[in-house]
Amino acid sequence: MDILFFLTGCLGLAETIDLFCGKDFLIFISDSIDPKKYNLKKVYAVEKWLFAIDTLSLFGMAFHLGGGTGDLVLAAVVLVTLFAHVYVFKSRNFRV
Repeated sequence: MDILFFLTGCLGLAETIDLFCGKDFLIFISDSIDPKKYNLKKVYAVEKWLFAIDTLSLFGMAFHLGGGTGDLVLAAVVLVTLFAHVYVFKSRNFRV
């Protein structure tokens, strides 16, 4: 599991860097989400911070920062950000 958390954290780090540069390589790669329907400036403004939180949490779980309790807290943080990611793409506030 440590390797899985580490690799997922690396993927999140790459997406975070891209989003801070105003680009994207992960969010709109599928055909199920049309980027023309979203205000990309608003989406990127929120998603870059969510991915940053996810990245730090996943690296923390990979290296067991805080022990077992810390892993559970970080897993809860990842779960909360997952709901925030879903909110961004379901909310009308982020659509054109």
